[in-house]
Amino acid sequence: MRKVIAFTMAEVLITLGIIGVVAAMTLPGVIRRYRETVVINQLKKVYAELYQAIQMSEVNNGSFRDWDYTLSNARFAELYIMPYLAKPYTECKLKCFAESTYPKTPANKDFTSVGVKYRYRDKLIAINVNNTQTDSVNDIKYASFLIDINGNRGESIVGKDVFMFTLFNYTYNTGGWVLTPLCPKGEHYGLYLGSIGGYWGAYCGTLDQMFDGGARGDCNVNGNGTSCGLAIEKNGWKIPDNYPIKF
Repeated sequence: MRKVIAFTMAEVLITLGIIGVVAAMTLPGVIRRYRETVVINQLKKVYAELYQAIQMSEVNNGSFRDWDYTLSNARFAELYIMPYLAKPYTECKLKCFAESTYPKTPANKDFTSVGVKYRYRDKLIAINVNNTQTDSVNDIKYASFLIDINGNRGESIVGKDVFMFTLFNYTYNTGGWVLTPLCPKGEHYGLYLGSIGGYWGAYCGTLDQMFDGGARGDCNVNGNGTSCGLAIEKNGWKIPDNYPIKF
């Protein structure tokens, strides 16, 4: 009689158990990395779309450095941004972010400084403009864009699926009273991923400073999260190890 070589039931069960344990240990990491990749790709796409919209607007409205930042949020948005970002778009006043009026900060507080809000495609955008002439040479002009990259389908948490962008045009004197020596002297303007309205010169700081809760970064469990997108960009478009939000 020929001898048949086979696994016993015990050996099969042990093998399946080992496979199950390994899968249980590795699967959460795989899922997390997948979610991070989705967010980063969406963030890059939104960044490119907003940058392109500003360039298109400049064809009709001149350089963004000369735009009227004294306009109301809605007037500024509907003159300079929304027609070039998406058509159609609709203003959203209530239950815009994850069925709430406001997005949440990493500390689970309402982020209320959102300006005027619009729905476009499958996304949401809130636009807030500022023009502060402090003296004859310090002219602070910026427009902040708070964008929910997956509309109201996600949790609408700043730094997780809501990110801040700032169109910044600020000319300052040699003293640079709000921009520290880490920033180059002269003129600084452009579209930046992150907050510059509330945290002046954040883009000039290091990656670690994005998390420290100081004047350069608020990407931490107690902050507003507006520098979190900048932290991702500074980390080579990868989620930093000490990122305060888990995906």
